[in-house]
Amino acid sequence: MASSSSSLTAKCRRRVVLLRQPSREDDYEPPRRYCYHRMVASRWTSWTEGNPGRRFYGCPYYYQDGGCDFFAWHDDEFGERANTVIKELLDDIDKLYDENSILRKADHGQRVSEELDAIHSDLRRLKRTHELYDVELRKGEKKFKVAMSFLFVTCVWLYVLYMKK
Repeated sequence: MASSSSSLTAKCRRRVVLLRQPSREDDYEPPRRYCYHRMVASRWTSWTEGNPGRRFYGCPYYYQDGGCDFFAWHDDEFGERANTVIKELLDDIDKLYDENSILRKADHGQRVSEELDAIHSDLRRLKRTHELYDVELRKGEKKFKVAMSFLFVTCVWLYVLYMKK
């Protein structure tokens, strides 16, 4: 029961964040309403279960201990059918949001998989290149040994010739 309640709370927060920004309007068409502080009352949007999408006027300090308790509806009460349709649309939006989130995760996984395949391909290419360089190095080492042997023999031969004189 607690998990469904927290899930419902998360859905409501998601709805407010995604669709209702800002849920407070301070610049709206006349006539202006004034709260008991004699300040222009903000127009808010209700997202409660009983009044989804219905706008009302409230003190600009509404979220600071309720402000001065000024309250007046802007919209007439919606009919039951309108409330049902709004709730169904919000549920559809939540389903689309969840589906989008799943697809984004899948797309991210696909991109990671493609990047990993590219890295493995580069690694195989580098290994082949390393093997070719290794073969060339060994050939070079053999040539160097032959050249050093030839040089040594030549030096010894020259030394022997020089000592005979």
